[in-house]
Amino acid sequence: MKIFTTVCCAALAFGSAIYAQSSADHMTVHFDKPVMVGETKLPAGDCDIRVMRGSSDTTILVLRSESGRTIAALASHLTDDEAAGNDNASIILNRRGDDLQLSRVLFSDHSGYQLSNVE
Repeated sequence: MKIFTTVCCAALAFGSAIYAQSSADHMTVHFDKPVMVGETKLPAGDCDIRVMRGSSDTTILVLRSESGRTIAALASHLTDDEAAGNDNASIILNRRGDDLQLSRVLFSDHSGYQLSNVE
């Protein structure tokens, strides 16, 4: 019984840590047109963006469209000067041919991320 209780407590602690990210690490945006993330196209519509940090310096942005399509993109943290702007969260898109390419994600707390696979 003691082992079972220990396993349950560990699972609860792990689950709580997963959901302990602040709201500054999450945003929902609406794309009027399809947007490329790397070589993958997200359809137009609402998109949920979350920042996932690992134990290393790696940062991954997870984008989930309302259609259920999910993309994980490697990103690098922007310096405060590069991420500074107004107090609103925003995204920066680049035009690549006829496509819109996600370039940066800026959060309201002035943190920002540059997608690594964008030229």
